[in-house]
Amino acid sequence: MQLRTDLALEGIPEKSRVKRVKYGCIKAELCTIGENERDIGFCGGDYLTVDVGELWKESVESLREKTLSLALAMRELFGELAGKRVMVAGLGNRHITADALGPLAVENTLVTSHIKKEKRELFESLGLEEVCAICPGVLGQTGIESATVIKSVCSAVKPDIVIAVDALAAHRTERLGRTVQISSCGFSPGAGVGNVRSCINSDTLGCRVVTVGVPTVVSALTLAGDLGEPRDKARRWQELFVTPKESDTIIKTMGVFIGHGINLALNPELDYDTMLSLAAV
Repeated sequence: MQLRTDLALEGIPEKSRVKRVKYGCIKAELCTIGENERDIGFCGGDYLTVDVGELWKESVESLREKTLSLALAMRELFGELAGKRVMVAGLGNRHITADALGPLAVENTLVTSHIKKEKRELFESLGLEEVCAICPGVLGQTGIESATVIKSVCSAVKPDIVIAVDALAAHRTERLGRTVQISSCGFSPGAGVGNVRSCINSDTLGCRVVTVGVPTVVSALTLAGDLGEPRDKARRWQELFVTPKESDTIIKTMGVFIGHGINLALNPELDYDTMLSLAAV
């Protein structure tokens, strides 16, 4: 059976290459895929897989602590961004719950490029990094591939780094909504569900690309295999994907979580409560 997953941790053949790390109150696993290993379906680079648990069931204080911890993990893969121009790209279809993570994360991201352009004194007084954002939609909505839209915007905006946020597919149900993958390389939107599109990476965009994703669906083929259905019969489930029944709550929570984590990662001097007040404007 074909392994349907966007998570490098599930795709690499040797788990011994995984390094366990911790950021604040959350645990993570780091794996590196070499440039000569692309045949396993992933771009070469570092992949950090963070376990955040069932955030949609946790307290406000727990969400606060895990957001601060996620920002630490993001900051390590983002690298030094002080004075850099950042573009956050929220991929996916905002009208389909399981695919709305990217647009929801953008809604919770502090965008400041327009302030810098029109009110420079205010921008400097805020002490925030320059951030712009885009939600390119999906091919079925626009007739244009996401990578093409983002590339066109990059040619005009000329960001130093693009942070692409997208919903992912996982191989294991226990990862749905509970895992965040941060990668120092690009990806192909839709690869995990078999809809491979043009790559979004440093080669195609001409700048650094970091991806952030959360698995929201799992192949029904995986579930059939877990239940012991014979391979020849299980293949009928190959084009079906399953999402949790609390999907709307999970996606909303994770969209806020990812957006706020990006805000704190890009602006390390910004305290959590001030960030919340600015994000609510």
